[in-house]
Amino acid sequence: MKKYMLWIIALAALIVPILARGLSYYHGVPERPKIATPDYQALTISQPPLETPAMEEKLKQTSGVVLFDFAHANLYQAPEVQSLKEAIERRGGQAQSITDAASLESKLKYASAYVVISPTVAFTQDESRIAQNYVERGGRLLVFTDATRGIVYYDYYSESVINNSDANLVNPLLSPFGITVNNDYLYNVKEHEGNFRNVFFGDFGKNELTFGLKQVAFYGTHSIKSPSGLTLLRGTESTLSSADDAYDPAEGGAALSENGNVLVFGDFTFLTSPYQNAADNATLIANIADFTLGGKQTITLANFPYIFTQSVVQVYPTSEIQLTAETIAAISGLQTALRYVNIEIEMVNEAPRNGDTLVLGTFTPSDDLLKFTDPFNIGFDETSETITVKNFGEIGRAGNGILLFEKNKNGNTLTLLANTPEDLLSLLNTVTSGSLSGCVLQDSFGICSVGYGGSFSGDTGEGTATAEPVSGEATPAPTETPAG
Repeated sequence: MKKYMLWIIALAALIVPILARGLSYYHGVPERPKIATPDYQALTISQPPLETPAMEEKLKQTSGVVLFDFAHANLYQAPEVQSLKEAIERRGGQAQSITDAASLESKLKYASAYVVISPTVAFTQDESRIAQNYVERGGRLLVFTDATRGIVYYDYYSESVINNSDANLVNPLLSPFGITVNNDYLYNVKEHEGNFRNVFFGDFGKNELTFGLKQVAFYGTHSIKSPSGLTLLRGTESTLSSADDAYDPAEGGAALSENGNVLVFGDFTFLTSPYQNAADNATLIANIADFTLGGKQTITLANFPYIFTQSVVQVYPTSEIQLTAETIAAISGLQTALRYVNIEIEMVNEAPRNGDTLVLGTFTPSDDLLKFTDPFNIGFDETSETITVKNFGEIGRAGNGILLFEKNKNGNTLTLLANTPEDLLSLLNTVTSGSLSGCVLQDSFGICSVGYGGSFSGDTGEGTATAEPVSGEATPAPTETPAG
């Protein structure tokens, strides 16, 4: 009995303190308090109005070729520009791609616009020069950047993460035109399209590009600045730059150069689906398509071989030119070369009054040649070893060939002149090659070296010229033609 009581006492000594402690802290059965939660059903996210593009029944049909750059490791795919391509094609234009930077100069000779989107490979100085010359001739350059499409990589030497923005790569290209793309993004925490980086623009510079716009939405845009040009898209005062968290009225989402031929956007996403239908983005894309086909180059010898505007070129040998076997062979080579740019030739024995014309003559002109040389004020003195060209000076007769280019509404005329028929054949072979890179060109006048001391570079040892293109020069490829 005593042993049993000892067990009870021991168990009570263990349990009673636990019960006493628990009862001292006991405050009743806990109740879970009600936690206020958002009214998700009433929650709304700022959305732009969706634009359903109206069927454009009467669009002005404008021929032209728009080149899309894929030669600089550009961060976009062809389907992403489908909305712009379709708008261009509905207007009668063609959209072509350029994948090799080596062909940039030849393709820009016939293009109405050149479109560069978010490159990751820098433009060389020569490529920038080519683009600048193209714009100066009247071609149009469009550059689209995007704050969401740069390349981020890790530098193992500095152990830092580096963001290589597309803004850094296009600014050297845009520098001659007074436009700068800032390495930032625009944001707005007060008014946006569902995300603070999806910003609205409602203040527009007066231009055909902004015609019909009330509001556009961009989705990760750099800010653009052009002190000499026009800011096309400007946000409200609450639209700030990530670079300094400040509003700058001189900066916006797009800008147009002072000469009106260079258009730059800080965003590319608005071209893609489904964002092309947000706000008035579809109207903006239609305006951009009009802009791309509105570029009209001033045709000069720099555009060769795309200096003719018609499908047939009349070849007119003046009276001092004999159609020898060598001459026929050279003209045959020219015919083959021009077919690559969808042009046929037609031999004529009288000076054409209209249409595109190729005239063949020498430095000892006949009366039928003076009609084509008089506008250039060339002094032919048969007793002198030189000829005189206005605004150029004296040129040696021996070993030189001359190109004279004249434009008029009835057709363009290219006149080839050389000292001897043999030198003329060499000059004709240079033209057949499809490139005048070895000639000195000044708009409508050019001079080419075709030999030494009266002989010509194509001499085969028998004093005759072949119809083959000059070595090292490529005949224009079919894919480079505006129509083909």
